[in-house]
Amino acid sequence: MKRALFLCLSLLAPALPACAQTVVDGSDKAASPFVKNTLKSLASKFPETHPRFRKISTHKTNDKQIICGEISLEDSKNPGNTSFMPFGATEGEENPLVFEDRTIPSALDFREVNSWINRGADLEDLEEMGCVPEGSYRKYSDHLNTVLQHRKTSS
Repeated sequence: MKRALFLCLSLLAPALPACAQTVVDGSDKAASPFVKNTLKSLASKFPETHPRFRKISTHKTNDKQIICGEISLEDSKNPGNTSFMPFGATEGEENPLVFEDRTIPSALDFREVNSWINRGADLEDLEEMGCVPEGSYRKYSDHLNTVLQHRKTSS
């Protein structure tokens, strides 16, 4: 029976998606299970790429561990500095957050407003976790508000 189960599992294994991740700067040395699980979770969110991580750090807030770092979804072994995006996760919460720092267009269609506001909420959460510099959300929010004052209406 054990042999049959092993054979069945080994036949199914190639069909399962791999969730490989690479830490390019070695900042995951002596990583806790929470850190390892967070990296696996992030890698599984982007199965079409091979995520690269760097600048991984942890700290505690209110007896919960927080992980911060940067992730790149660029398909090269040596992603450029501009392709890295900040991420963060709090122990005991479901999903890690990733902030894709895209340039806010000079004009937004009314139908796009919510996605830009939600993106800002992720940045605000990352700032509260200590994963991005203080003032990052304020800068983003001020710029978005300026653009929204001149937004296009859909026809």
